[in-house]
Amino acid sequence: MPAPDSPPRLGVISNPHSGHNRRGLEAVSALLAGAHGVHHVVTRDPEQLAATLAQFARDGVDTLAVNGGDGSLARVVGLLVERSPFTSMPLVCALPGGTSNVTAADTGMRGGLPDALARLLAWRRGEAGEVRRIVRPVIGVRGADGRALGHGFIFGAGAVVDGIEYWNRRVKAHGPRGDAGPGLALARTLWGMLRGHEGFAEPLRARITEASGAPLDGEFRLIVASALERLFLGIHPFCDEGTGRLLFTAVERRAPHFLRSLPPLLAGRRTHRMTPVNGYHSHRIDALGLDFDGVFTLDGELYRSTDAPRPLHLAVAGEVRLLGLPR
Repeated sequence: MPAPDSPPRLGVISNPHSGHNRRGLEAVSALLAGAHGVHHVVTRDPEQLAATLAQFARDGVDTLAVNGGDGSLARVVGLLVERSPFTSMPLVCALPGGTSNVTAADTGMRGGLPDALARLLAWRRGEAGEVRRIVRPVIGVRGADGRALGHGFIFGAGAVVDGIEYWNRRVKAHGPRGDAGPGLALARTLWGMLRGHEGFAEPLRARITEASGAPLDGEFRLIVASALERLFLGIHPFCDEGTGRLLFTAVERRAPHFLRSLPPLLAGRRTHRMTPVNGYHSHRIDALGLDFDGVFTLDGELYRSTDAPRPLHLAVAGEVRLLGLPR
């Protein structure tokens, strides 16, 4: 790739609370110390994050790297689509600096944090190889009063929340990093669902409405809407029918052959058993109405549906350009 006339104006935001320890932040600070013209800010609270983005906009930053996990990235893109201080949306790079880095992996930013940052700096110097610029929609969840509850790339309820709560309790602090941690939580969640263990088998009572079609009203094992095509461990949303920008999947409690359907479901393949008549629903959407009493997640962050008037409204809130630099 030829060197640009002038290097991209890079701003890096580090969340000191992401990851297992401080070594990642120390490595980032050491690498950036020798990078001329790169702005690096460690943000410790939401107010500082908004102020940092405003300062980056004044400084002419056009590429924004987020050193944190999925939740850190979700907070940044939420501010960008809701009240961006930039006149032109910056290119966003997700660095794998958290305990969960699903979005970074989806863009090809695999490997350790120092290696990913070194590739980003090489790209800025015009020395990178393969470069990916991926446009991804951002999911926004609002209450019936229009107030935003949160943003992210993956929405989940039901068993998805059970898995995250287990991950927070038992895996996050001392468990493995990368895909292994979420994979361990997934395995425990599925085992708990199949065996009826407390905390894993409670179905979610919900009403799901779309602009067209009859509402889905019943008990669900899981509800997922994703802007990403790859989650972790090679898992994909299981169907891509329709024309919307988000991949939606809901599995009813009554759905038969659930154990037999798990492998193709996780691999993103529909079988002849996985039909709406049998309680398996999956297609592309742009918006959903959701009415349930419980917890939902956006990129690993947990929210309560009762924090705003219901029904909740899930829709594409905007879009961002993500930079990926595969190894």
